[in-house]
Amino acid sequence: MNNILNLYKPVGPSSFFMVQSVKRTLKVKKAGHIGTLDPKAEGVLPICLDQSTRLIQFLVSLPKVYLATMTLGIATDTQDATGRVLSTGDASHITEQQVRDILAGFQGEQQQIPPMYSAKKKNGVPLYKLARNGIIIERKPVTLQIYSIDFLKKEDNQVVFRVKCSAGTYIRTLCHDIGETLGCGAHMSQLVREQVGQFDVQSSLTIEELSQAQDNGTLAQKLLETETVLDFLPEIKVTQDYAASIAHGKPLTKSAVMEIPEHFRLGMNLRITGEDGRIAAIVEPMVDEEGFQKLDPKDTAFKLKRVLV
Repeated sequence: MNNILNLYKPVGPSSFFMVQSVKRTLKVKKAGHIGTLDPKAEGVLPICLDQSTRLIQFLVSLPKVYLATMTLGIATDTQDATGRVLSTGDASHITEQQVRDILAGFQGEQQQIPPMYSAKKKNGVPLYKLARNGIIIERKPVTLQIYSIDFLKKEDNQVVFRVKCSAGTYIRTLCHDIGETLGCGAHMSQLVREQVGQFDVQSSLTIEELSQAQDNGTLAQKLLETETVLDFLPEIKVTQDYAASIAHGKPLTKSAVMEIPEHFRLGMNLRITGEDGRIAAIVEPMVDEEGFQKLDPKDTAFKLKRVLV
């Protein structure tokens, strides 16, 4: 039970509730999700089990794909359908072409102010708790990436679009900002998370399907191994003996490296694999590829961030 589950969260329960349900179903001691989904949202909620919870910090930055429905003409305090109406506007004159043009303008690097009704914290207190007490604080804009945003359809004041974005993007804030740009106001009325990195809807399991797999002995086939989940990280190959010694904190010197990515930079995460293909650790380079070539064989080239053996 040290693998990763691709769970499908339905509308209604919180992400925390789903994690607790998985723990009860699989009888695991530890579990943690990769990226919160609001109760009214549904879709992919990857959950790391037991020892794989050590991977969460490396998976939370995976890009995400959402299918969103936006209601034009109504702005709410939560920026979604659960909130109090703040303002209404006439959306009857908004054309499909206008929506397409506005969406295109939101592609690329964006600045987004996190909503008050969010799990972000100020001095250890979630913003939504402050908001519920009528306290509104200043939030600094966050830089994010909208890799693609595709118009799908418009029916009356309902707009459906699909967006691929960087981690930390609030789709309800995106809907709010689009409404502001259109001049009529808007809020998010429905949200489905279709993908988190390689975790997609097609391969996800409902809690009922998970329970069935547990009962009929097919669970092992449904869970993902560390090697599969982390294959997006650039790979460094070392000898099998060296991979084993990493568990005891042995530093990774230049001479230990058998194969290395063509390009890497400071601040990157890379995976260390032995000759058997198993991941031994995740490391961070102490130099870039040019600096690596200048190192002496005994110089430490990478520092350990997480040992996985």
